[in-house]
Amino acid sequence: MNDAGFQYELALPLGTADCVVVLLHGSGRDENDLLAFGRAVFPNAVLYALRGAVPWENGYAFFRRKPDRQIDVDDLKAQATRLCMFMDFVIRQTGQTPFLVGYSNGAIMAAEVLCQNGSLAQGAILLRPLSPRKHEELPSLSGVPVLLLAAKHDERRAENDARDLADQFISAGADVRLEMLAGGHGWAEDAADEKLSRQWLATKEPG
Repeated sequence: MNDAGFQYELALPLGTADCVVVLLHGSGRDENDLLAFGRAVFPNAVLYALRGAVPWENGYAFFRRKPDRQIDVDDLKAQATRLCMFMDFVIRQTGQTPFLVGYSNGAIMAAEVLCQNGSLAQGAILLRPLSPRKHEELPSLSGVPVLLLAAKHDERRAENDARDLADQFISAGADVRLEMLAGGHGWAEDAADEKLSRQWLATKEPG
């Protein structure tokens, strides 16, 4: 089995696992950043917390940005192809299709993974997302459940970024829910992201 060269933390639940989750952190962070969030939302999951392959600021990212902070689309697509290999590794290792959870840079990467191969994920929770393929028609994602958690005062996102991505997912056939929180870009400002994620997940059937 090939983990595509990613470094990751593996966190097992105390009891019997009911699902598998792959966690993708934001820019300048590392594989430990979403572990507490992942455990709060998926208390009985096997968590794979990845480290982005691109050194960035004081941590890592999953893909590069250009000097003007525009997405380096070529690098995004290449890194997402590697991540698809990791997702396949997780499926082969656990026998289960994982959920994807991504924050900011990791949310963009997760969205691109869905675009490249939606069958590799049971669903996705995307915090402070942005479309990896603006103004494009996405490949079919029929029935794939996706939760988008945006924020009204997000200083790193335009007002319609999350809505535009939601519309793209809906057009691709995904089962989409978009929630707009009162806070900013950071997901740990309060427990709203965790609460909404748990409520959404309760309507799905992991595992």
